[in-house]
Amino acid sequence: MKKSKLPLRFSVFALVVLFGLYIGWQMGSAPSAPEPPEEVLTRKSTVKDPVLPGSRFADWQPTPEKPRFRYPEGAVEGEVVLTFKDRQAYLDYLAALEAAGLRPLGRIDALGVLRLETSVLSRLKAPLDSVEASFNFRISRPVPPEVARPVAMLNLAPYNLTASQISGAREGDGSGVLVAVLDSGLSGHKTFEGVDIEELVLAGEHLDDPGAEHGTAVASIIGGKEGVAPGSSLLIVRVLDEDGLGHSFHAAEGIIHAVESGARIINLSLGLYENSALLRHAVQYADERGVLMVASAGNDSYASLPYPAAYREVLAVTAVDARQRQAGFPNQSEEIDFAAPGVAILSAQGEGDSQLFTGTSAAAPFVSGTLAVLISRNPLRPAEQAVAELKQSLNDSGALGPDPLYGGGWIDWSRLGNTGQAALSDIALADIHLPADALPGTTVPVEILIQNRGNQWLSGGELTVELSGDSAPQAFTLRSTRPGEAFSQRIFAPVPPAHSSERLRIGAVVRINEPGEDAVPENNFKIMEVQPLP
Repeated sequence: MKKSKLPLRFSVFALVVLFGLYIGWQMGSAPSAPEPPEEVLTRKSTVKDPVLPGSRFADWQPTPEKPRFRYPEGAVEGEVVLTFKDRQAYLDYLAALEAAGLRPLGRIDALGVLRLETSVLSRLKAPLDSVEASFNFRISRPVPPEVARPVAMLNLAPYNLTASQISGAREGDGSGVLVAVLDSGLSGHKTFEGVDIEELVLAGEHLDDPGAEHGTAVASIIGGKEGVAPGSSLLIVRVLDEDGLGHSFHAAEGIIHAVESGARIINLSLGLYENSALLRHAVQYADERGVLMVASAGNDSYASLPYPAAYREVLAVTAVDARQRQAGFPNQSEEIDFAAPGVAILSAQGEGDSQLFTGTSAAAPFVSGTLAVLISRNPLRPAEQAVAELKQSLNDSGALGPDPLYGGGWIDWSRLGNTGQAALSDIALADIHLPADALPGTTVPVEILIQNRGNQWLSGGELTVELSGDSAPQAFTLRSTRPGEAFSQRIFAPVPPAHSSERLRIGAVVRINEPGEDAVPENNFKIMEVQPLP
């Protein structure tokens, strides 16, 4: 009797079906292939555009579709900045652009940088292995403090003086020093009559287009007849439009132009809060060639600085009022270098008018003008020596040493150059510093700041401190100090409780052993009053 083959055939069929189901399950459960990453520049292409025959671009093919970009906040949309890593790649790409009938929005040959519309990249690809792609960021003048921080303006002491009246008579006037002012242009004004002025317009059509008031005020503080350095030459580079707005490409282009034009100092009363790779490269280019850059710290009361002030190569300047108090509206940072006048500075406005100019935009040109004066005294010395000389003559304020409010201290023009004068003794009660985090109803350490502002060593002396409510003053013997040195004496004081009627009043007086020899006795005392929180 023959055995049936049906069970065997059925078994084989069942195995095939089960195997198929297994394979299907595996394929369905396997992870899907990842989406290709979104790229700024892509090599995918199906259509060729004309390139130079035999160039390194001959085998590159542009993509017919528009590249996809994700623009960060503050970036100018519709364009990209290409920085080429080697010179030949930059020249080859320029040649390829020309052959294709395409033009860049801008170029900076010294940095090998092109500013391009994104549509250009759709037609002619860039060499990914030799280019860095970045963005063009918006830049602006600092927001006026009366807009950004109106409350901070209420208790400030105005200068109501011109820059020359504030800085006073001094040796040197900036002659032979070219100062570049990257700003909103320059309006005609009698204060610039006879001043050697060069110009470059990158934003707008003319140097004196609407909106030039900000740049006019800045330039007048530096090099007008009533400026700090009236003998200096000015290179006015308009990088901001009538609304005080511009972008990082023009700022970088202006910096490079200033360097190549022989500027010793570049004033930048403008900023942005994005770290632009292009602007950073331009700043490094200028720094490597010994050009000083001075920038405003900004008026937003932030705990950080905008760029370019935040770059280590740039001197950042905050503002003080006529009592040399930090103005309340500036940004605060450990990276601040100088404090300078910045409240109600009488400056040029245009068409013969004047204005009271307030902000860190007004403070920065005081530093630029002062450096021009110091350089003009000895034009052959490196510019860094002028910076060192200025830092040695600063008046300390706030916490001892560099601090986020005053940087290294505020400029005292009477001290500039006194090292070569006859012996001068000057001990100063620099400040009474209460910690910013002092809590109502607690006893806190208070620093009494003392500084030798003369040009010779001081040995001995006495500090007397009196607190409201104390029956007897506290007395301390001063230690010996070298010229320019500051030190502090710590005391403890009670902060009034919130909502109380109490007030803390601290008075301090400092004297050297022979009071008749103190050249500036009016800076020997200070009073601070702390009111309770409402």
